[in-house]
Amino acid sequence: MQKRHYPNRKGQTSPGMWAMLLLTLLMACPVYALTVTTSEGFTSYTLNAGLEYRLQPDEQRPAPNAVWDVSRDTLTFGFNPSQLWIRFGVHNTSSLPQDLILDIEYPLLDEVDVIVVSPTGDERIHYLGDLRPISEQEIEHPHLLTPITLAPGEENKILIRVKTEATLNIPMTLWSKSAFIGSTQHDTAYDLLMYGILIGVALYHLLLFVQLREPAYFWYSVFLLSLVSVFAYFQGYINAYVISDIRDQSNHFLPWAYALVASSCILYIQPTLDLPRSRPGYSRALTITMCAGILLAVVSSFIAYSIAIKLLTVYAVGAALIVIGAQAIRAIDRYEPAFYGVSAGAFLVAGMGITVLEKTGQITSTPLSRSAGDIGFTIMAIFYALLLSQRMRWEQDRRHRAEQAVALSNAELLRTQKQLNQELDSLVHARTQELEKANERLHHASVTDPLTKLYNRRYFDDALVTHHNSAIKFNETLAVILLDIDHFKRVNDTYGHPAGDVCLITIAQRIKSVGERYEAICARYGGEEFILLLQNKSQSEAQHIAEDLLTTIKQSPVPIPGGEITVTTSIGLAIMTPQRNTNPDDILKSADDLLYKAKDAGRDRIFSSPAAPVN
Repeated sequence: MQKRHYPNRKGQTSPGMWAMLLLTLLMACPVYALTVTTSEGFTSYTLNAGLEYRLQPDEQRPAPNAVWDVSRDTLTFGFNPSQLWIRFGVHNTSSLPQDLILDIEYPLLDEVDVIVVSPTGDERIHYLGDLRPISEQEIEHPHLLTPITLAPGEENKILIRVKTEATLNIPMTLWSKSAFIGSTQHDTAYDLLMYGILIGVALYHLLLFVQLREPAYFWYSVFLLSLVSVFAYFQGYINAYVISDIRDQSNHFLPWAYALVASSCILYIQPTLDLPRSRPGYSRALTITMCAGILLAVVSSFIAYSIAIKLLTVYAVGAALIVIGAQAIRAIDRYEPAFYGVSAGAFLVAGMGITVLEKTGQITSTPLSRSAGDIGFTIMAIFYALLLSQRMRWEQDRRHRAEQAVALSNAELLRTQKQLNQELDSLVHARTQELEKANERLHHASVTDPLTKLYNRRYFDDALVTHHNSAIKFNETLAVILLDIDHFKRVNDTYGHPAGDVCLITIAQRIKSVGERYEAICARYGGEEFILLLQNKSQSEAQHIAEDLLTTIKQSPVPIPGGEITVTTSIGLAIMTPQRNTNPDDILKSADDLLYKAKDAGRDRIFSSPAAPVN
């Protein structure tokens, strides 16, 4: 008999329908492919494979049932006009709070919104990007940084929107705060070393120009200095630390910087390789290339940046090939200095080739690939210095052989060489002194806030560790006064950011005057927050200093463009006698908590803690 199939009774659901319903519910729920877990020993995690991402033409947040892709490596999409959405999770599995830093290592992104979603659904949005005011970014740094604080066992969801007219390249790392500070110090030291080498060589050749009046030395110096400015732009220093007026025009900086690099290089190469006389066709091609770079810089001021950056990339590659071609043809001519130029060109092509492939998404973005252009340019600059010195040596040898034919000129030639050696020794000594002064200026700039001229957060953090150890050794107290200007955003919104800068400078001067009276270390801690460090002060002394600060700041209005305003502050005062089991961050957290209590209590007041050790 044939088996009969009966339909389901009314009100019953088949297993297949249950499976379809479950699949539909799963698709409607947001799933984060990557969740980074942090433990007590967590230092850093490179965010590449496993990130969920979505490209779309508008800035609307993706719908809950939207389809997301999962990355296999660093997110790199080349020149892409779409808006990129990224999401992942962060879970603190330790029994202690975690202070984390999300580091987006490519600083030339126009707009970056980092949305931190708590387990309760509350959102905190951080607005980053090189076209946004620096005051909107919580941490002043060449990279785009977002602080994330996780309670023990807490898990946050991170949603990121990225829009840029440059290359869509998103290398990211999640750091613990302490590990990030150490990494930043290492990276800054590396950058300063590289810049110091290039600037030192430039100053040395500038001194040679002053002494010898050889134009090639001058243009080589200009070439190196403009090259440093391009490095600083790509590494974020220009946008992070220059004044806001220049930051607003940052997209126009790169075309002019490239034009200056190309022009000074060509003006240096032409006489160094003797092109106008030996190869006039190549000399004209280089002159046309130089004029094209200047024209492109002018045109870039009137066209969309998305178009200008592509033209600039093509121009940079074309100009490099023409310069390398001129050097190669002179090497074929057996002009000895040109061999250094060919070597320089080889490193330039390798570095720029890797950079272009990385920026356009053809190869994986790594620290080495992102630095390839910088390394190639640096080695090229060194070989160009050898090219110039070799040209001078070649000409000296040629003159020497010519003068050897005349016996009467030998003595004069020896005297001239001796004089040149003495001048060179003097120049080397002068260059050493200039380098020492430059290093002193660089060190001062690295620990000073450029706006208020107080110490910056980096210097304060180092000083806190030193004084914390000293207080433990001598059983002395340590006090931190953390103050925040009340309603400072209202000053910027009402009077504008220039007025806000004037206000910050004035308040910083008043804080410095109080700090000098009590031998306190004063620093700008970030935005409108300032901090003072006191050692071996009693509770009453520290309270008196905090009251002196509160009174000094508000006792007279702050003059600003367009009028004057009365400024008040909220102060958190934490004092402790450090023990060997304490941490410098303990007193900072205590002062920060007290500051927020002062703000919650109505502002324009002081909240302080007793002078007891923090266990």
